[in-house]
Amino acid sequence: MMHIDDAAVREILLPHRDGGLISRLYATGEISGNTVLTIGAVADQLYLDGQHTEYDRLTDVIGYAREAGERPPVKGWVTKL
Repeated sequence: MMHIDDAAVREILLPHRDGGLISRLYATGEISGNTVLTIGAVADQLYLDGQHTEYDRLTDVIGYAREAGERPPVKGWVTKL
């Protein structure tokens, strides 16, 4: 796993916004108890589709979310990209 910052999280999640938990992390920095599971499901599908580079990028976001833990929206999050 590569260490990534908030701006990298937003950049990686941009094409994966889902109108749910991934979109909330992208838009506000919020991480709920199911955020990692939701990103993991998308990552697994990418892996099965042979998109291994994008899979690796999402697993970096999973590591970031696990390290950050559950949190409410982050003030100033939208300015991080």
